[in-house]
Amino acid sequence: MTTPATQFERLTHSAEAGRLFLEPDAATSCSAACDQFLVVLEELKISTRDLLCREAFGHLPSAQALGQKFDNKAIGPGGFADVLQQHIDTVTRMKALFDAAGKAYVETDAETRARIAAAHLDK
Repeated sequence: MTTPATQFERLTHSAEAGRLFLEPDAATSCSAACDQFLVVLEELKISTRDLLCREAFGHLPSAQALGQKFDNKAIGPGGFADVLQQHIDTVTRMKALFDAAGKAYVETDAETRARIAAAHLDK
């Protein structure tokens, strides 16, 4: 199975090579939606610091261990902050795809117009 990162990168390369197009208004809308979503994801990632609760359960070793488990769920390896970063990375790749596909459409359209104009002048 292809990972989202690999698939978005492959599609972005296709767009950059002129094999994938997206109508410019749609590309702009999608890119703007990615920008808005990235702001939300970044804010959520920053707020994960507020989820720390190691001291909330008391000073006994077992309470500290329980607090550490909850802290790890928030900011530890594979925790909420890591998941948010994965989403940030994916949405960033999506934005690059939309930008590249919109640019490819505009460039191809301009090239086609130039060829038509040149062919029209040859007659």
